[in-house]
Amino acid sequence: MQYKQKGRVEPRRGPVYSFDTGNDAVSVAIDMHIILLDLGCELRGGQRQVFYLARSLARHSEFSCVIAAPHNAPLLALAQEAGLPVLPLGGRRAWDVRTLFSLMRYMRGKQCILHTNDAHSAGLGAWLHKRGGGSTRLLHTRRVSYPLRKGWRGRKYLMADAVVGVSAEIAQVMCDSGMPADKVYVIHSGIDASMYPRKHNRDDGRLVIGMVGALTRQKGHEVFIRALGELERDPSGTLPPWEARIIGGGPLFDSLLELAEQEGVSGRIACLGWQDSKDMMPDFDILAVPSVDGEGSSAVIKEGWAVGLPVITSDLPSNLELVTHEHNGLTFPNGDHAALAAALRRVATDAGLRSVLVSGGTQSLNDFTDERMADAYVRLYESLMG
Repeated sequence: MQYKQKGRVEPRRGPVYSFDTGNDAVSVAIDMHIILLDLGCELRGGQRQVFYLARSLARHSEFSCVIAAPHNAPLLALAQEAGLPVLPLGGRRAWDVRTLFSLMRYMRGKQCILHTNDAHSAGLGAWLHKRGGGSTRLLHTRRVSYPLRKGWRGRKYLMADAVVGVSAEIAQVMCDSGMPADKVYVIHSGIDASMYPRKHNRDDGRLVIGMVGALTRQKGHEVFIRALGELERDPSGTLPPWEARIIGGGPLFDSLLELAEQEGVSGRIACLGWQDSKDMMPDFDILAVPSVDGEGSSAVIKEGWAVGLPVITSDLPSNLELVTHEHNGLTFPNGDHAALAAALRRVATDAGLRSVLVSGGTQSLNDFTDERMADAYVRLYESLMG
């Protein structure tokens, strides 16, 4: 099996590897029981990645794959609708005895890879791995670039046989936090571009600037609203009539409305709550991704490419693994709302630039498909099973 080293990552303890995500046929047939564990009760980017992975693994005859999630999780409903095997868990919390019992009963007597996909399931997976001995391999996927915490919150990752960072930045941060580098792999998240309709031609003369993300600090909504304030105060008058739409729910709703009032743009912003991005993005003209920290392999950027939108993103390291300035998007200094406003103004008034960015994004999607992601995980599963 061939690996390639991720050249942008230089961990202290040796190389961080990224699996070759080419489409070579799998040559070794191994009977594996893969448990994709996610304890989230929402349908966000991480849960969609679990769905994509399970759907791709269903095409591999050497795998028995099941999605394990709380019985009321939207992920289970999505999987069942697609005809994928599911394991409903009785409890919502990680340490609910019903959740433990369901997983232990399923794992009994099997050679399993327990693949956790969120922080809560990582803790539960570490406990089950320790209890299960040699019959279970434990794999964590980590989607945020924060350092591993001290105590149990960090130790549960160190107990894994392997940990995937969905960006090279995340992999480097884990190595810097004490994770042995020979256990760390880079597999970027992928999407199914066919699920996303292309941008609508509204033909109404308005410019719609969109943002998608939970209303939490790390997504950068404050930067976005302050940038809109800069556009509102722009004396040049070069912009067409414009509005902004924010997709997502969360605890910052009231404070963001107050900020919009202060910036004089409350009448231009529609906060639409949680919506399915594939239904809302086709009505955008520009997609802003102003995340300020913690970003992984942004699904929103890839969704913008799939829809055919020009993308503007902050220059977080993980974002720069996806976006090349003036090729498949524009980048701006993290947290600089004036620079974001300038980028928005530039894209809004330059049709040639918009065309270049959309074309570059469409080409870049080939590197971030769900099938390429699944191929990389197949190779990692095989490696873990020896």
